[in-house]
Amino acid sequence: MRTVQGWIAAGALLVLGACAGLPHGMDPLSVTLADVRPSQIGLLEQEFMMKIRVQNPNSVEVPLQGVAFNVELNGKNFAKGVSRQDGTVPAFGDVVLDVKAISTLGDVLNQVSALRDGPGKITYRLQGKLASAGGGSLPFDSTGSIDLSALTGESAK
Repeated sequence: MRTVQGWIAAGALLVLGACAGLPHGMDPLSVTLADVRPSQIGLLEQEFMMKIRVQNPNSVEVPLQGVAFNVELNGKNFAKGVSRQDGTVPAFGDVVLDVKAISTLGDVLNQVSALRDGPGKITYRLQGKLASAGGGSLPFDSTGSIDLSALTGESAK
């Protein structure tokens, strides 16, 4: 009976360890949006090619298996995507993931409406999770902004 309890406890520890993502004491990975380009424009869906930079501030490499993410612009949904990404983020290094994101007509119209109102700056939020090759999940949530006034020569509002 004691052996069965030991196996159950060991199994529970393995499951909890796999769900934890990074080992205890490791700093979280930094995940940021590096580029967005239109790819295919259709009436109901638009496809964008995006580059997501993953930086590892730790002294050990982190193997990746995939990514799932959502992008918001100015607080409104813009696009979402998933991508199988077998690779490794080196210790104290980074990788750029090439991913495809899909947006709907409604999401694009919301963005056009917001831009027409003249914001001098676009804010973005990138959130999602990286799947580690060990079976864990590494959540991320980052924000940033793009000053459009530099492109138009006007000052931001």
